[in-house]
Amino acid sequence: MTFSEALKHKKNILKNSSDFTKTLYDYIIIPAIEEEAEKFINDFRQSPSIFTDENCKVYSSNSQFKVFLFPKNQN
Repeated sequence: MTFSEALKHKKNILKNSSDFTKTLYDYIIIPAIEEEAEKFINDFRQSPSIFTDENCKVYSSNSQFKVFLFPKNQN
């Protein structure tokens, strides 16, 4: 999906998620290509607080994205 579609999907997921789930997981937008997603996730793990949804665009070579459920405090 495009970045705009992924962002809309993420917002919808957050709207329908419980507060408890939100304390356990981050919903992040990642590149659709697996190798690019792995690179993004590895970098995200290093400093999650400095990443925004927009950061994933730099990692994608085809401008296709997906929403990923990422456990908080996972190192």
